[in-house]
Amino acid sequence: MAQQQIPSASFFDSLRYNLVQTLPVYTQGLFTRNKFWVSFWTKLDSDARAVRHVAHLRRKYGAYVYLSVGGNKTLLVLDHAGVEHVLKNSPGTYASDPDAKRRGMSHFQPGALTISRGAEWQDRRQFNEAVIGEGLTEDEYSGRFVEIVRREAESLTARAGRTIVWNDLAEAFDAITLQVIFGTEARDDRTLLTRLRKMMRESNRVFALGKSRHFDAFYSAVSNYLKSPHERSLTFLTRQVPSDEDTRVANQIPHWMFAMSETLAANTARTLALIVAEPLAEKRVREEMARSDLSTQQGIDKLKYLEACVQEAMRLWPTTPLLMRKTIEEDSIAGVAVPRGTQVIINNTFNHRDKETHPFADRFEPELWLEGEANNYSFNHLSNGPQVCAGKHMALFIAKAFIAALLDKGRYTLGEPALDTARPLPHMYNYYKIKLLSS
Repeated sequence: MAQQQIPSASFFDSLRYNLVQTLPVYTQGLFTRNKFWVSFWTKLDSDARAVRHVAHLRRKYGAYVYLSVGGNKTLLVLDHAGVEHVLKNSPGTYASDPDAKRRGMSHFQPGALTISRGAEWQDRRQFNEAVIGEGLTEDEYSGRFVEIVRREAESLTARAGRTIVWNDLAEAFDAITLQVIFGTEARDDRTLLTRLRKMMRESNRVFALGKSRHFDAFYSAVSNYLKSPHERSLTFLTRQVPSDEDTRVANQIPHWMFAMSETLAANTARTLALIVAEPLAEKRVREEMARSDLSTQQGIDKLKYLEACVQEAMRLWPTTPLLMRKTIEEDSIAGVAVPRGTQVIINNTFNHRDKETHPFADRFEPELWLEGEANNYSFNHLSNGPQVCAGKHMALFIAKAFIAALLDKGRYTLGEPALDTARPLPHMYNYYKIKLLSS
């Protein structure tokens, strides 16, 4: 970058950014989604407006620009090298706990990995990776997880009949989440998820967060599961992985819960919509399924094209639209100093749909993920670098197992919202309104 300092956007450009990006993201829910606002902003196609405005900012100011976001001076990073630099140096130089995120997450999961730093982050990262990793590599666990997923997919088709809607998918993923994390005996403990979601809805406002009235009851229930864990569950594995008081085991679990239920359900719903809307993709998925034993971990692992479809749905509609960081020491990007305490944004909404950089941006192109795009720092729906999602492989595994189990039971057409994969895909897809029709 030729200039010796990073330019600042005009008052009106910052204002417009907040109106087309910050406000929609905030009202839809920073930690758990609000159905009304998701539908509202989807109708207005706010993500498309945000993409156009950020493209304007890059043309006008270059790849790095300071904005005023929520009253904070914020560096927007808009090139591949800059994004890679930030993520490769997270959380050491670029901490993943800017003030708003820390306040919100501390309300329902204080001590969580995602808002940790230094030695605590290292300890909690190793713990999360070990527990979730063992859950996938130990046959007795992964086999049980596949069994759970297949059973819940079968239960869904039995109760939904000929039409599957969002509530059916959400209910199935709630049941999967409770059983994978806490054991099959916890399948119907919906109170646990309800309490967590109530705290997350409180956290959405970010400010005026006193202790939640749901906090003690929620963590008391989690502690009981940890004291007497059910076999072949992630909580059972926590006893086999080294930890101490600083690990704060109970505080790591809420992230597993919401990532595996609401977030993964949304990503899976969108993937299903894309597959059944694109005959060639569905044909290829079914051919791959026919070559695999869908009742085993090994069979699910072989579904590489289906995994690519899941990744591509996440790229097209990232459930994490923005990655927020904060410099905890002075740094330099492209030869220009970035002061300590600077808030930094990596804009997934824009980067994933940047047609000037990626001609395929608005197309459904799962082949990309078979060709190495998984290591492309342009696409960070599961983050990248040292802070890549610790549960990435578990999330992809469960999504694949569920989709394969559902498609193995029958064929579906997409009722709504409609998708035409021959045309540029919409910037937003309202999974709350999804309707799959048995054919």
